[in-house]
Amino acid sequence: MIATFSGHRKITGIDTGKLELAIRLLYSEGYRTFTSGMAEGFDLLAAQTVIKLKGELEGLKLICVVPFEGHKEGLSAKNRAQYEAVCAAADEVITLTQSYHKTVYLERNDYLIQGAEALICYYSGKRRSGTGYTVSLALKKRIRVINIYADGEQIRFFG
Repeated sequence: MIATFSGHRKITGIDTGKLELAIRLLYSEGYRTFTSGMAEGFDLLAAQTVIKLKGELEGLKLICVVPFEGHKEGLSAKNRAQYEAVCAAADEVITLTQSYHKTVYLERNDYLIQGAEALICYYSGKRRSGTGYTVSLALKKRIRVINIYADGEQIRFFG
C-alpha cells in the first residue's frame, strides 16, 4: 500500500515525533511505500524521516516525485543539499515533466493522490494553498487523511 505526504513549506515548530508516529502507524497497517512531492518544508522533512526509518522498518520505500527537471534550482542552498541527499537515498525518483509550467505543482499533487491510499499532512486549514488543494482532493477520493498539524492527537478523517 502507498501513502503520500503534503504540507506547508513553513513548518516552524513542527512535532517531528508526530510525523514519525504517523509513518509507523501506517507501516504497522501494511503501508510500505511512501511518496514525497519534494517541496521545501514538510515534503522534504517527511522524505528525510522515511529515510531515517528505512534501517529499522523492513521493506520501507521512498519514491521522490519531482514536478519538473530543474525543480531543485528554485530551492535555497540548504534545501538543495537536503533535496539532493534525499534523492540519492530514495528507492526511486520520478520526474513528471521536463520544464516548469503554471499548473505543474497541481499536476504533481494530482499524481501523488492518484496513487495513494493514505495521506499524512501538515495542514493548518488554509484552503487556498497547495496543501489545501491536496487534502481536499484526498477527501473527495475518500483517501485516509492523517493531519499532524493540530495540537493533541492526530486527526483522522477516514480510516
